Amino acid sequence: MKIMGMGVNSCGQLLFPPMEEDAFTQSIICALDRNVARTRALARASLEGVSFGRELDRAAEDLADPRSAGWTFLVNRDDPSRARIEEILEPLARHRGMSDPKKPLLYATQPADEWLNWLNDNYYSLELDHQRVPRYILVVGDPSQVPFLFQSLLGTVANVGRVDFDDLGDLGTYIDKLIRVETASEPLVSAKTLLFAPDHGLPDPTYFSREYMVAPLREYIEVELRAKTRAITGPDATKKILMQGFAANPALVYSASHGLGAIDRPVDFQKRYNGAVCCQHEGALSFDALFTADDVPKDRPFLEGAVFFQFACFGYGTPAQSDFAHWLDGVPKDYAPAGFVAALPKALLAHPRGPIAFVGHLDTAFLHGFANAEEPHILERWHTRVAPFVSAVRRLLEVQPCALAMEFMSKRYSISNTLITNTYDRVERGALQWSAELKTRFLDNWIVRGDSQNYLILGDPAARLRIPSP
Repeated sequence: MKIMGMGVNSCGQLLFPPMEEDAFTQSIICALDRNVARTRALARASLEGVSFGRELDRAAEDLADPRSAGWTFLVNRDDPSRARIEEILEPLARHRGMSDPKKPLLYATQPADEWLNWLNDNYYSLELDHQRVPRYILVVGDPSQVPFLFQSLLGTVANVGRVDFDDLGDLGTYIDKLIRVETASEPLVSAKTLLFAPDHGLPDPTYFSREYMVAPLREYIEVELRAKTRAITGPDATKKILMQGFAANPALVYSASHGLGAIDRPVDFQKRYNGAVCCQHEGALSFDALFTADDVPKDRPFLEGAVFFQFACFGYGTPAQSDFAHWLDGVPKDYAPAGFVAALPKALLAHPRGPIAFVGHLDTAFLHGFANAEEPHILERWHTRVAPFVSAVRRLLEVQPCALAMEFMSKRYSISNTLITNTYDRVERGALQWSAELKTRFLDNWIVRGDSQNYLILGDPAARLRIPSP
């Protein structure tokens, strides 16, 4: 079995050539020594948060209601735009039941090994001060203000989303849209789901994401959820047909494709096009085959009130450095001078009559567990790797808040970090040996950890679909 990355560079070539499972696994095992301390710190911080969160969950009357569960926002204490951000966010804060919009959570720039202290001093301590501990947290700012990895850690403790716009005016536009969509007399979306999955044939990773992710999801939505869905797949999954599919204003768009990772191009190009959806195409990759921020129309409604879920590399954003470079030989370490959120989801959320939330992947998304590239038709129809995506789709269509829908994914981050460190400790003590079965389990867990860390929400974590009755 091979491990594949879901991304292509600006020339349309795979960002990372497929690696044999044994070589891939051996690489991450050899990297355990230099990564275990960092992983252990994250495990400790997230485990404490999960335990604390369970107590809060028991106290909340309705976890799906931000007014009952509590809602707040988080901003960097030293953000020069902090006062303006608080002013713009006040209508949403009031709408969500926040008692004092002038008292958000304040993040102080600090190294990752001090994040547990931040949680203890700024979040858990609210209960000791007899204050309401909010379960929904909206992070405001780019990753230089609040790091991506801190967002991932916070997601194991609470229900988290982020907003990051190039202009604060877009933040106001997004908030106005969100409140308008939620208070409209009728839902603005149709009761449909749109699935999109190009397929460039064996051995390209898109064959497997179409066959072993999108095809079962379509069946699940239609049979188990009894919901209407349209699947645009294989040769039909062109940019033109995708744009036509958007016209039906589906409630949920789920795209599984390559994401553009133009790490071979200047940073300005990356900021504009990294994470673009790579559609079905023949020959060399071109802009005619990319759905980018430039394709979001500004003169008409576009997916108004919808949620967009993208399974692809760099769809959510690009970190300054790849987290995977700590583990894998041959993975580029440096992507850009500073991390950034992708332009496409920012354009979607900034559209005054566009989507209310976006779920996407930071960095490289690895494809594993869906199928064996050598024997592509023997895998179980449902693999544990797919379970969090099925859960997210089901809960989104059940009109749960988007961050609650992603809870299964984010909470596994804590478990995965713990399993990695526990495996290391037991091997070091001689209580466990690296068998073929253990290596397979370890690899599965390592990739699940990457999913849990890097699938993130752009938008208000309490945003939810409003779907008309059939």
